[in-house]
Amino acid sequence: MAARKKTARRKKTARKKPARKKKAGRRKAARKKAARKKKAGRRKAARKKPARRKKTARKKTARKKKAGRRKAARKKPARRKKTARKKKAAGRKAAGKKAPAAKKAAGKKAAAPAAARAAAKPSAELQLVRAASAGSAPAASAGVSASAPAATPRPSGLAGATPQRIGIVTHYYPHVDACVVRIDSGELRVGDTLHIRGHTTDFYQRVERIELEHQSVSAARPGQSVGVHVSQRVREHDTVYRLTS
Repeated sequence: MAARKKTARRKKTARKKPARKKKAGRRKAARKKAARKKKAGRRKAARKKPARRKKTARKKTARKKKAGRRKAARKKPARRKKTARKKKAAGRKAAGKKAPAAKKAAGKKAAAPAAARAAAKPSAELQLVRAASAGSAPAASAGVSASAPAATPRPSGLAGATPQRIGIVTHYYPHVDACVVRIDSGELRVGDTLHIRGHTTDFYQRVERIELEHQSVSAARPGQSVGVHVSQRVREHDTVYRLTS
């Protein structure tokens, strides 16, 4: 009995061994195939990567070239504009240099005749004073031009008063009938009589109030700009005289 059992066991083990060997062989073959596939995949990936890199590098160079061309196209018009501007600026500078020189020459030529005329003819204010003292029409007796405004009669009691230039009109405010007078010389007080004269202005005005920085003052001195109420319209650069007895 014991011998039969041993033989049966040997047969079973002999049958199992080939099956085990087959299974092991299959596993090894599967592993080898997997390893080969992995190697093949790696090789393919290694071959494809350089190709992609080359393509991307070519695309980058093409993009850079396009960007450079665009920049060059943008810069060219700007350079042309700058040159045109420089030419215009140079022309203006040359014209500006020539104009003052021409003005100076013309001023020098006209200065001598003007000085001679001023010395030969008395001032318009002196002509008006002489005409008023003589009792005749100011424009006809003094020889004032027709374009000058007709002088208004002087107030009573100031026929022999002499005019003294104290300043000029710098601003006029029609809504309040007031003007700003810049005092250059002399002194202006409340109660003085002013003679405001210009191209289209010629009238006498009694000073009722003087304002300095929105505050009423009794007198104004040289260098100050004060506000004075006026009865007629005045204009900038009109000359202001004060009548003194």
